[in-house]
Amino acid sequence: MSFHCVFLFRTLILRDLIRKRTYARAWEMKMTIFKEIIFHSKHLNQITMVGFTRILNSGLLLLPYGVFEDVATPQQASIEQYNIIKYLGGSGPYLQRPGYGISTDLNDNQCNVEQIQMISRHGERFPSLGDGKFFNEILDVFKNYNNEFKGDLEFLNNYKFFMNDMEDNYETLTTDGVFSGKDNMLRHGKYFRKRYSSLFDKNDKLIIFTSNSGRCYHSGEYFAKGFLGDEYNHNKVEFVIIEEDERMGGNSLTPRYSCKSFNQNINNDLIEKYDKSYLQQILTRLTKDNPGLELTTSHIQGLFLWIAFEINVKGYSPFSHIFSIDEYIKDGYRNDIVNYYKTGPGHNLTTVIGSPMVEAFLKILQDKQKKITLTFTHDTDMEIYLSSMGLIIPKNDIPVDYIPFPNPYNAAELFPQSSRIYTEKLKCGNDYFIRFIINDSVYPYPGCNMGPGFSCEMNTFIKLVKSRLENIDFKKQCQIDKTPSELTFYWDYNTTKYDAPLIDQ
Repeated sequence: MSFHCVFLFRTLILRDLIRKRTYARAWEMKMTIFKEIIFHSKHLNQITMVGFTRILNSGLLLLPYGVFEDVATPQQASIEQYNIIKYLGGSGPYLQRPGYGISTDLNDNQCNVEQIQMISRHGERFPSLGDGKFFNEILDVFKNYNNEFKGDLEFLNNYKFFMNDMEDNYETLTTDGVFSGKDNMLRHGKYFRKRYSSLFDKNDKLIIFTSNSGRCYHSGEYFAKGFLGDEYNHNKVEFVIIEEDERMGGNSLTPRYSCKSFNQNINNDLIEKYDKSYLQQILTRLTKDNPGLELTTSHIQGLFLWIAFEINVKGYSPFSHIFSIDEYIKDGYRNDIVNYYKTGPGHNLTTVIGSPMVEAFLKILQDKQKKITLTFTHDTDMEIYLSSMGLIIPKNDIPVDYIPFPNPYNAAELFPQSSRIYTEKLKCGNDYFIRFIINDSVYPYPGCNMGPGFSCEMNTFIKLVKSRLENIDFKKQCQIDKTPSELTFYWDYNTTKYDAPLIDQ
């Protein structure tokens, strides 16, 4: 029997073991398969290797039976649609956008990247203190159950909480494991240097703009180490640390804090219209096997978040298999609705709040002295910024009474941990074009994408964005009094000291 057949046979056994929650045996089988792949690697081409390793990562794939039965090779199976990370909102580890098949390389020999702006979310992290408190509340429910766990929760009889002995790590980057935020940022910096090396003068300092959130700052630090490699030292990099405080006004990477008019809960009545009956159905299923277990639907919803952070920390979560892929889709869309109407295009003030960052972005595009601009902040602020710019706005507001397919606003694909947005300024002959890359996939600007590599002609792009800001007055609409209303730190950091103390936020 060929290795390919043996591999697929063992993979099917592995999938069955996972479905039956026999995790110890499943792990042994996974290690056996992994060792065989390594042993046979010299006889396998790269495509086959990638296909096998993708199948092997079945801990995050809820594959239906028969997914491989009618295809000749694993590469023909569309298995990414079953990847649960796609439905964990912005809480799960980094995920490349599916994209449109557009190459991130420039196929036009007449074009060169003349400038790059990057804004990045911090790397994969541990839960926040607030989430940790809620997880401990759920954990107490499990601890107080006096019977043996059965059915889908049988693994809890021998379960160890993923934050045990790591209480000091709340709010911080993960530094170990498959989805280490530290390692992700190191890799990203190394890749970024390789991609845009022509724009960096080795005699210059690398400038990192970051909020004073500890995890944002350290993400920038690890990125810089990856970017500079052996050249890294404190004389080669400068951190411009912007305080997350309302007194910064519009001169901030977190301008929402200074906008007195901003009410994240203004659309709560609309959000609450979404059908969450699936949570009760899950609760009924789990308590049927475990009568007397005092879980609530709120706890069930919290377990989706638990799964995301346990994956960040450990690389997998035994809880991930207590939900079906349909339930992940339903809860994922609930997450998307919350994002869209609280801090995304569905909120009436996001265009206003993000306007200082967008105006600075346009100014950088026209600044011939700036070649590389690197920024680190939070997903919420990236979402506000891109909403204000008009990049991620669906044709219509997303519905709350049903799930649209395809989903036009998937938060997990836009703002996962370590998410990054590149804005490339292309020079093609005597003309300039703007192109966006979101999470390693080209993302054409809506209504303007007929340039090289599906880019937008720069003057046209600037006019489109400025038209969105015509009636915007950040100072007036956000009730800004004595604080700055414009973003200036990208230019005045040499004369103004930006060294805010780091915070756990």
